[in-house]
Amino acid sequence: KTFSTFFENYQNTLKDSNLIDYDDMLISSVRLLEENEDILAYYQNICHYIIEDEAQDSSSIQQRLINLLSGKYGNLIRCGDINQAITTTFSNADVEGFRKFITESSNVSMDCSQRCTQDVWTLANDLVIWADEQPECKNAFYKIFMHPVEGRNPESENAIHADIFETALEERNFVLKEIKNAFKKNPKATVGILLRNNFQVAQWMTFINDSGLKSITRSECLEQKAIFRTIFAVLNMILHPFDNNVIADAYETLAELGFYKQRLGTEIRKYETPFVNTDCDEIPQMSLAQFYWDLNYWLSFPHLTADELAIKIGLHYYSSEIEKSNVYLISTLIKRISINTKNFSTIMERLGELAKKPRLSGFNFFSEEDESDKEFFAGKVQIMTLHKSKGDEFDYVFLPEMSEKNLTLDITQIKLKSSDFMENLRRLNPNYKAKSEDDLKRELLAENLRLLYVAITRAKKHLYFTVSQKVKSFGRETTQDPGIIFSELLNESAGEI
Repeated sequence: KTFSTFFENYQNTLKDSNLIDYDDMLISSVRLLEENEDILAYYQNICHYIIEDEAQDSSSIQQRLINLLSGKYGNLIRCGDINQAITTTFSNADVEGFRKFITESSNVSMDCSQRCTQDVWTLANDLVIWADEQPECKNAFYKIFMHPVEGRNPESENAIHADIFETALEERNFVLKEIKNAFKKNPKATVGILLRNNFQVAQWMTFINDSGLKSITRSECLEQKAIFRTIFAVLNMILHPFDNNVIADAYETLAELGFYKQRLGTEIRKYETPFVNTDCDEIPQMSLAQFYWDLNYWLSFPHLTADELAIKIGLHYYSSEIEKSNVYLISTLIKRISINTKNFSTIMERLGELAKKPRLSGFNFFSEEDESDKEFFAGKVQIMTLHKSKGDEFDYVFLPEMSEKNLTLDITQIKLKSSDFMENLRRLNPNYKAKSEDDLKRELLAENLRLLYVAITRAKKHLYFTVSQKVKSFGRETTQDPGIIFSELLNESAGEI
């Protein structure tokens, strides 16, 4: 009821402001064509052929739209892989709608791939077979199996690795050791660590960076972006110049990013008076002395607004075209915040809140991969969620923390959360056929299976499954069950360590 009231107010606000959102774009387009025969005829005459890629991610309203547009000539080609349909992130995908299209149309099976070594594509096929044998997830996949391209697939023996560790630290150290061995064998190897949740991405990024390796994360969380962390750290110093703890935190952030010598933040905390007031000649460490002068430099621009300061800071530390573009993006975000307040402290507080959000609507960083330079990824560890990995490929793929809790494949362990909420929303439509709790659990199970399929098929040469039996949660050590994939599909190679 609360959401229904909220949504009604939201719709009225859009209407009063003469605005539409993304759903409106789709729904209004369909309504326009269905209610106006002349407009429908105009666009049908234009659309002699329609080709849709990634059709497995198409929602029911999108499918309705392309069916209308292709209605005159009937030349509709839809290319997609149901086994990689991820409905919880990319869109409200209508998997069954695409499945129906396949069965009712002339279809061509494209089942050859040159990405994976034999062990990897065999495991992907085994997952499809295994799911088909389970009554509760019989329709999770479309029964199509990967085949190699003769003479083109990579070759590697014993490509699947599965290990169960006692503690999370042992698991992480094992993954780190294997990554370092991979880079020793091939410094230009591509490595991906794929995880279920965004908070895991942040934790693994810190661990990998602290180990001396370079990581890249695809997350749009601001606090995981080096450029944002740099600007935010310096702005915090400007806001709290006499607080040695704030200054030390900023130093440690900038040192971690490579601008100063590490492990000197504790020296700043030792000062009994504000570090900024120190006599520079009394600072014995060269790196700290340099930082002292930089700190005073940043305090010399009281006339600049927060967004102007962001540009000045960003361009001081970063120089590539991609980096500069991201500096201006951050400045624009700060300018948006400044519309409602000019108070520097309030702006920083709001910026800190936004930094922790998994993603910001309408705000995406320019990625260094846009430079189309494959060499950029050499020797770096790419860390991302399973969802984000869709479409990617890596020589080495690591799937850590593969507990049953993180990616549930046992229907008796599935817990309904957001899906139950979405179901209640759909029931507001009087024409909607409500789903039972069992139906919702089956949908979530199918989604998890397809997510696992995507993760498996990202690997070209080696694929690692790891999990620990003990984890720390809120300061307490608890036990957890390894994912049933270890016993059901990896039982020949999984071993406890």
